[in-house]
Amino acid sequence: MEIAKIVCAGIIAAVLSIIIKRHNPELALLISLAGCVLIFFMALPRLGAALKLLERFALELGAQTPYVDIVFKIIGVAYLSEFGAQICADAGESAIASKIELAGKILIMVISTPVMLALLELLVGIMP
Repeated sequence: MEIAKIVCAGIIAAVLSIIIKRHNPELALLISLAGCVLIFFMALPRLGAALKLLERFALELGAQTPYVDIVFKIIGVAYLSEFGAQICADAGESAIASKIELAGKILIMVISTPVMLALLELLVGIMP
């Protein structure tokens, strides 16, 4: 059970961070950050497997590959920006966290532009 390993790693990092925070807040922050990165990398292989499954399913349905690639890029940007923003928020840097979220939203909009243009072309073609 991978979730048990992930939960244990999170609990250990949290307990160590809480214990060390009294004596050395900077080290506690590094321990917390290391725990977050460890959990992220423990979950990453499963995300990759799920994305491969979705890609295979989309190809079997006849979805166009460029659009599937765009969706995967959007998912990646969403996960990474959320991960970075949460780490910054946990470190007490909510201003930086909100800017990471804003940058993620902007990148998602930029990446999705070809899909939006294709949709507009389709709508224009349907209209009399």
